[in-house]
Amino acid sequence: METIDDLVADSCVLIDGYLDPADREQLYNRIWHCLRWQQQESDNRIAQLITKLYHLFVRVMPVEQRRMIYQAARHEVERRNFTPAVFCVFMQNETDEGIASTATVDLLAYSKRDRSSLPVGFKALLNIIEHRLCRIPGALFGAAVTFGDRNLFIGLDTMAPHLTDRDIHMAARMQTGYVHHASLQYWISIARRMASREDRVAQSVVGSCASALVRYSESAFQSVVTDIERLYPAWDFNPAVSVRQQWDFEEYGRLVEPQLSAIHAAEVGEKVFGEVIKVWCRSSGA
Repeated sequence: METIDDLVADSCVLIDGYLDPADREQLYNRIWHCLRWQQQESDNRIAQLITKLYHLFVRVMPVEQRRMIYQAARHEVERRNFTPAVFCVFMQNETDEGIASTATVDLLAYSKRDRSSLPVGFKALLNIIEHRLCRIPGALFGAAVTFGDRNLFIGLDTMAPHLTDRDIHMAARMQTGYVHHASLQYWISIARRMASREDRVAQSVVGSCASALVRYSESAFQSVVTDIERLYPAWDFNPAVSVRQQWDFEEYGRLVEPQLSAIHAAEVGEKVFGEVIKVWCRSSGA
């Protein structure tokens, strides 16, 4: 295949004629070939073709094999053979929360910093969310929250109105095992704004915020909360993350108890933040 037209024509035959699971290897190799070609030539036809191929890929390939092609692409980014933009393919087309959220974190981490101190990949993420160019936007949003960069807050607030309450519920499930101060504070800030609203959507969002905060405690690798600063792109720095401040869970519980109690008092629906207080403020007797 010497031209894009040849690639498109042959791939359409592959898609239309795909019947046998034995063709999985051919499908895998074709997607990989397209990803490589896309690095050399920016043509919208290739992007459209990758979307068609990947939709078939999701239908017939187990998650483990889809994760393999993602890891292969990530390896090429680390070797600087691929640009971080390749992560957008997985963010837009994946239905697996783990792959899509990991791709989001990697896009942000490997992006350069723009004039506003944000990773340039954040603009791509914002475009994907705002225009519903992905299959599971909640996973992408949740990953951006877990990333723990306070500089993303304003952009996250711009994204949030484009999400449904079901998207926010999915976002609350996204965890990395690391507990960042900015991530916790973002969920707390949403809950504070929504707690006194009586509509169903607002109450659903408050419940998702509570769920996220409880999960952070339960899924943590260590009982530590960190306030971090990220350096971009990650491959230019070792380490790429510096810790401004850290607290053990008991200390952090005392820090946020007034915020959590205020939300609990303001809740007009089911008092779900009582559980958050139990988890984070155990030593206070709250």
